Amino acid sequence: KIDLRARKAFYSYEVRTSDNVKLLLDGTIFWQISDVRKMINMTSDPEGDVWARSRSTLIQAVSNVTLSDFMNRFNDIVMNAFSAHSADSFYSSRGITMSSMELSRYTCVDEHTRRVLQEIIRETTNRINRLQKQRSDNEVRQERLVAEIHLEQNRTSLIETKALNTKLLAETRGATDGGQVATGISSFIDGLGSSLPNVTERMTLYRLHETLQAAKTDTVQLSSGNASLYIAPREMDLRLQMPHAVQEL
Repeated sequence: KIDLRARKAFYSYEVRTSDNVKLLLDGTIFWQISDVRKMINMTSDPEGDVWARSRSTLIQAVSNVTLSDFMNRFNDIVMNAFSAHSADSFYSSRGITMSSMELSRYTCVDEHTRRVLQEIIRETTNRINRLQKQRSDNEVRQERLVAEIHLEQNRTSLIETKALNTKLLAETRGATDGGQVATGISSFIDGLGSSLPNVTERMTLYRLHETLQAAKTDTVQLSSGNASLYIAPREMDLRLQMPHAVQEL
């Protein structure tokens, strides 16, 4: 009975880079039998054929690159090599279909080169970690700066809103006080319409009324408080009025 399910084969190949550094590659090959008749006619060891052909493919691919190039893009090198040979007639003629090839690790065979390589990998890892930490610190500072800017914008908006509300309240209060004064003047003048038709005379009478009211207020304040009285000559026509006199009228 022949198993037609997908299979995997582990490999460990010795290869050399173009700058003559010997490497040991470990990984896995995934394959399966797709045509039993062809497989039986062409080979009695399909797994051995897959192993040997894959080894030849990787040896050829790695021999075209330097150690530095292999370290920087070993995944691409292995995948490109697999893509190039997976459609090879070598496999189709044996009824074999290649699924994928994975590289799990690599190391230098020479001890000195291995130590140098490990140091390079360690330093590269440390550099990546430092870069990631720096990037994280930068992101934290950026988020803090954005939060501070947002807070200051909210504070500015609050100050502007308070200033606008204060202005509106002052305008409303002024309009209300002015309206009350205007209403009082209008009522006084309109009330004299039947008895004093001349508008100018009515205005003169209103001014006299205000003068008397102011004098009355001054008298009350002088008599009930500790204020001092200063009398100016009549020809100076000097008149003082308290700021709140209009509100009390």
